[in-house]
This record gives sequence, structure tokens and C-alpha cells, in this order.
Amino acid sequence: MIEIEKLIKQAKHGNKDSFTEAVLMVKDEAYKIAYCYLQDEQDSMDAVCGAVEKALNNIKKLRQPQYFKTWFIRITINESKKILRDKGKVIQLVEEMYTEEEKYLDNEGTIDLNNCLQELEPHDRMMIYLKYYQGYTLDEIADLVKIPKGTVRTRIYTNLKRLKEKLEVKEGSFNVR
Repeated sequence: MIEIEKLIKQAKHGNKDSFTEAVLMVKDEAYKIAYCYLQDEQDSMDAVCGAVEKALNNIKKLRQPQYFKTWFIRITINESKKILRDKGKVIQLVEEMYTEEEKYLDNEGTIDLNNCLQELEPHDRMMIYLKYYQGYTLDEIADLVKIPKGTVRTRIYTNLKRLKEKLEVKEGSFNVR
């Protein structure tokens, strides 16, 4: 991480190439987090692009270069939330076409965990993703989402319990993956 600190210090002095290189180091993770929120490739890319623009415009405001990654991911989360708010105004009729049981099935007739995860609020889904897919600690997640560590822990484990119950209910009727 020392390299990214050096790049950010240079970027704060106007070196756009250093900024670009630092963004390239964190862009994949930022995209994955945006996708976890938005579940759409194009919207996720838009969120990351918006984050790059905001970060470039505000790089001089970043006080501690070692927190660039956290700062950039936080901007990406905010951009994702903005896109979700804007999209929330659009009514999606596709879901109404499926029965409750069909929502959980994939092509082979097995319960798909990803379909169950989709029912969680984007914020909660993202915290589970950060913890179990990206390996973030509860402290790191709390810092990213700006809520207390205890609240993060409660929300993650409450939602995991809900997912488990949902899968157990369906287990009698379907094959669980």
C-alpha cells in the first residue's frame, strides 16, 4: 500500500498519471461493490466512472493518502446509491410475472442463493458481499458504510439468518445448491 500513498501524494500535486494509476489499482474492487448494489453491468460502470470524476475533482481534500482506497470505495457506494434512487422512480413489472417459488429457482430447478440475496436491501447485500466474498473485516465495513461495528454485525447476521430460514423452507420442495 506504500506505493498507492506515493501515487496519491503525487496526484494531490497535480500529477494525473499518478491518479490514474492509483484508480487502476482499486477499480476492480470498486466495480464489484457497485455491482453488488446495482446488479447491472452498465449502471455499475457508471457508478465507478462517477466516482473517478468526483475523486479527481476532490483529490486535494483527501487528508491521508493511505486511505485512498477506502475513500474511493465510499464515493463509489454513494454513486451507486444515487443511481438506485434515480432508478427507484421506475416501476419494474418483470418481477410480477413470476410466482413466489419461481423466483428462487435457476435453470436446473435448484434454489439459487443469488436469487435469495437479491431480495435483501442493496445496503445489506453489499455488507454480506464485503464480508464473505471480499474478506473485509467488520471494522473495515463499518468504516466504509459509516455505521457502528455492532450495527454492521447485527445486520449481517440477521440477514444471514433470514437467508438460512428461506433456504430451509424451500429445501423440502426443491434441491438446494
